Amino acid sequence: MIPYAFILGAGLGTRLRPMTLGTPKPLMPIWNTPLLAHTLRRLETWGIREVCINTHWLPEAMHDFIAAYRGPLTIHEHHEPDILGTGGCLRNLPESFRGNPFWLINGDIAFEVNPEPIEEAFRLSGDFAAAWLEPEAGPRTVEMDYAGRITCWHSPTAGVERTYTFTGVSILSPELLRFLPPGDGPCSVIDAFEAAMGEGKFVRGVTEDGTYWNDVGTPETYLALHRDALKRPELAHYAERAAELPDPEVTRALTALRWEATETAVIPMGARGSKRTFWRLVNGRRAAIAVAYMSANRPENARYAACAKILKKNRVPVPSVLADLPGLLILDDLGDATLDRFVDAFNDEAELSLVRAAAGHGHEDDCDCEDGHCVCGHDHHAPAEPHCVRLGQVMEMLAAFHRADTGRLTLEAPFDEALCDWEVSLYMTHVRPFSEAARAELRSVREKLLAAPSVLIHRDFQSSNILWFRKRPWVIDFQGMRRGPALYDLASFLYDPYVTWSPAAREAAILAYAKASGMDAAKIRAGLPYAGIQRLTQAIGAYGRLASMGQTRFLAYVAPARKRASELAASVGLTALAKELA
Repeated sequence: MIPYAFILGAGLGTRLRPMTLGTPKPLMPIWNTPLLAHTLRRLETWGIREVCINTHWLPEAMHDFIAAYRGPLTIHEHHEPDILGTGGCLRNLPESFRGNPFWLINGDIAFEVNPEPIEEAFRLSGDFAAAWLEPEAGPRTVEMDYAGRITCWHSPTAGVERTYTFTGVSILSPELLRFLPPGDGPCSVIDAFEAAMGEGKFVRGVTEDGTYWNDVGTPETYLALHRDALKRPELAHYAERAAELPDPEVTRALTALRWEATETAVIPMGARGSKRTFWRLVNGRRAAIAVAYMSANRPENARYAACAKILKKNRVPVPSVLADLPGLLILDDLGDATLDRFVDAFNDEAELSLVRAAAGHGHEDDCDCEDGHCVCGHDHHAPAEPHCVRLGQVMEMLAAFHRADTGRLTLEAPFDEALCDWEVSLYMTHVRPFSEAARAELRSVREKLLAAPSVLIHRDFQSSNILWFRKRPWVIDFQGMRRGPALYDLASFLYDPYVTWSPAAREAAILAYAKASGMDAAKIRAGLPYAGIQRLTQAIGAYGRLASMGQTRFLAYVAPARKRASELAASVGLTALAKELA
């Protein structure tokens, strides 16, 4: 019996976003119990005594979970400020692990397997390494010979007979560490396996009948695990709390939708900004987003439904409101395809348009087609991809938002001198004070911005608040809309710290917005740097505030936002501000 286990818990959970934006993937609930809790319970039955868990994404949540653990295991926690990979993390083994074989287990898998055949395979490997392999599911990129030795980890003929999937469950000797690449940078444990083969040392592979493995890597496999837990007796412990609902607000949401709890998957999406908590509810082919909020803290949250109604009346594409209850909103689920996922494709499209324009070729919205294909190379008769539709649709949506007639709808306080000064104070409070010279330049920014005509603005029109659904963009998170300068929204989009728009894409967006809104493109270019400085000052201050509340991941966006703001300030001769933002 091998009493030590290292659980890999540092991944970003990218494929499960946005669910993992607020919850690390190992803590994603399976019928109301975190996946990691199920893994620890399984290791307890294996006779494991000590566990090491590495962390990176949302480490505070992982730390809180580990601190709350009250089982028989001794748990060591190792935080990685930079992800070290499945191999690099092994350089930080606890002292008690050194000199002893240990289990290495992915923290984002659900599994049922007998450990004894894997331990026997470890002995047959010469006490070097053994790995549990899955013969049917997964990518099947591993090759194993008839002696049970793994001979290839990246098969060029993946999926053919005698190829397998590495499940992420293995036993390793400390000897493996000498095969890791030199240095202390990130690497994969597969790197060490392959290096060991050069010295005639092989990982022993083992398959077993009657096992279960699910990498819980996508929304589809995540939901499949919930279904499997209800149907398969060996997975019954995953469904022990299936009858429980994780939050009273979910009960209210299901009641409003008239959906049976036992037939609905409840997927927490975590707490977000504006004092709100989100869940995705999936019932067969139907899906909805439940949003719980406290209107006492952020009154605009209670106005979301009214804002959505007026925007829809003005032909601005927004999610339908399925129910509007006190403190709870239920929205149509438009998926997870936020625009930031497609920035590279949009940038490429804009560059191509510039090349065509330089060559004397136009590219109007209704393009000429030859044999079913656009002359620029895009198939406009195939299912539309976001980059085939171009930035024009997003700018048309923004112009429609700015034109919207809100009637007597109550809005947030207008974008005025007080709000501009508050945005600057946010920066000065949570980042650093500005000099008097820089503050004077910021007042000139404010004057330029507020001299523009006032329209209905979103105020947070960034790529992560734009969804791509049914071949067009949809805008979300508009509950803070108010009257203000149109260029603030355009700057929020084009100088978004989360993404990098190419100069060609920015120019394409400016021209498209000018066409859709009737504004002069030259005036947009002249005013946009000032709007960008104001917006980025607010964003940097917000990142500092969020970091002070424990959400340190936002610090990664501070440097690019400061650089961009400094460049904008320099471009309009605001030298003190440019220097202090650099």
